[in-house]
Amino acid sequence: MHVLARERFLLPAWRKVGWKDLSSECLAAHFDFKRALADMLVSPPGKPQYVGHLAAFMRATAVQRDIDQRILVPSLRTALPLAERRLVFNDIELLYASHTADGPPQRSEASPWHDLVNEAQVVLSSLPSAMPGGADQLEAT
Repeated sequence: MHVLARERFLLPAWRKVGWKDLSSECLAAHFDFKRALADMLVSPPGKPQYVGHLAAFMRATAVQRDIDQRILVPSLRTALPLAERRLVFNDIELLYASHTADGPPQRSEASPWHDLVNEAQVVLSSLPSAMPGGADQLEAT
């Protein structure tokens, strides 16, 4: 849920204010998370590298969450006017409420997770050497 809130609301809010005062540490953590997600997605379960990629993804997620709580969210308090902050955090609350009331999000074409997977696929398809079998391998996972 934290990752979805970051993708849907926090980063767009920063983009809207021109990345004002955003620490490079926040962006580096986001890059590491995206790379770990892509690595995990191209490692089929059961393969030796899958466990390592899954562990790296979990670490990158924890680091990103920590940085967001320490830096990103507190910095938004100074970068965004109060009315805009209220809208952003209201949207985040609605996201959390919608998923806790109905259980975990369902996997579908409309799912926000689908957007993350599509983004990883675009990144990986531009790096032919990143995946044996090319982008078709990601479709199979």
